[in-house]
Amino acid sequence: MQDPINENDKTPCLSAGSSTGQAALGVATEYAVRRLTPLECERLQGFPDGWTDIGEWTDSKGKVHKECSDSARYKALGNSIAIPPWNYVLQRLT
Repeated sequence: MQDPINENDKTPCLSAGSSTGQAALGVATEYAVRRLTPLECERLQGFPDGWTDIGEWTDSKGKVHKECSDSARYKALGNSIAIPPWNYVLQRLT
């Protein structure tokens, strides 16, 4: 049996994918792994809260679509770049 995780333990690097092709993004808690929420992912990448939550929307053909799912939000965040590192690099170029 494993010892419980305490606050001094370090969590290993997060993996963007696994051998099965499934995303493996999470936070280690006591005896379990908790998936990061879209809000936490937005904050980690430097976006404002709710940045990927576009809500109900209408496409060019007039069809109304429901609110954005968490899966769509994860996909949007995965296809974006993290802002803080780019701010750091670009500020050093000037």
